[in-house]
Amino acid sequence: MRHNWSVLCLCLLWLSAAAAAQEVLEREPLAAEASNLLSYIAVDYGDSVKNGEIQDNTLYQQQRRYLARALQLVRQLPDKPGRAALENSVLELDVAIAEKRDGELVRRRANAAADRLAALYQLQRSPAEMLPSAGFAESLYDERCANCHGAGGGGRGSAPGLRDPQRMASFSLYDLYNILDPTVDSVHGPRIDGDLSSRQRWALAVTVANFAVAGAPPPAPELARRYPALIGLPGMATARPVELPAEAAQALMWWRGHPERVRALEHPLARADGLLQLAETAYRAGDNAGAYHKLMLGYRQGYAPLREQLAERDAPLATQLAEHWQALRTAILGGAPNAEVIAAFQRLRAALTQARARLEPPARNERYTLWAALLFAAAVALGLLLWFGLRRRKLSRL
Repeated sequence: MRHNWSVLCLCLLWLSAAAAAQEVLEREPLAAEASNLLSYIAVDYGDSVKNGEIQDNTLYQQQRRYLARALQLVRQLPDKPGRAALENSVLELDVAIAEKRDGELVRRRANAAADRLAALYQLQRSPAEMLPSAGFAESLYDERCANCHGAGGGGRGSAPGLRDPQRMASFSLYDLYNILDPTVDSVHGPRIDGDLSSRQRWALAVTVANFAVAGAPPPAPELARRYPALIGLPGMATARPVELPAEAAQALMWWRGHPERVRALEHPLARADGLLQLAETAYRAGDNAGAYHKLMLGYRQGYAPLREQLAERDAPLATQLAEHWQALRTAILGGAPNAEVIAAFQRLRAALTQARARLEPPARNERYTLWAALLFAAAVALGLLLWFGLRRRKLSRL
């Protein structure tokens, strides 16, 4: 009976999500195309204007056209709280480009507008599944991309090369993924990538990201502990190296080009939290079925492997976490009010943070470690003195 009820809830969930999913399908290409255009502006504007003077008029005029199209797309998106502020940010960017302002300022404003757009319209900028390795799409790159961008991303003709670390640092992995969608990008048409699956596009994004760090040594392991959000999803997919401190930027450049070598560095509960973040984004966008899928993926891949370990370390916290998982699952399946579901997401993520801290090995106190070492050395010295004393007394008796 309980099984039948769960099946019924799932069916109702899919039916209730159908209308919302249709709205997502209608608005997401508009938002994704606007994001794609803003990304191009952020990356290329600096090559068209320097010190207030136009260096490349063709490229500069292209930036103006891209901005006009992005503004048009934003105005076509459904009206909601925050859209006016988004439109104003795009208009401010238009003024900055018209006044030939500094490239760094334009880059920051273009990326800020793209991020605001993604947050407001809940763009899914990260895959739920783990990123494939760069080698997964090497043959696909050779078949579809090398003719324009050159073997190994070296560039050919008017198409830009893909090996320049400075230029590639301005793209996030999502930016590269988005470029490969012919419904939002006019440069890469259906003939080139119209039949690519989402996984193939993510794989190509990783392959392209790998070109800029080919042959570079991996970052120090301590950087993964210092910047844990960058070694897992969604951070690895959405962060732009150019906006990070130098050491974090260099590390992210390497990590996103070698995701298969980074997985062992990610804590399972960090994986669970990342999937919960994606689930919440999907839920806020009206994709209840997608949110439920990511929620259960986070449970299976992130929390379940450590459930017994946590129960041994802190049984009450393990019980609380189990209750939070079930409460959120029930809230989504039962069509609870939005505020209730969002609150359940927040409670679960907060409990996961507690669980991760609880599972961390106790920090060593260096002061006590030093005293312990000194006491051990003193004990060894005292033992040696006693041994020599006893040996000397024995010899004197002989």
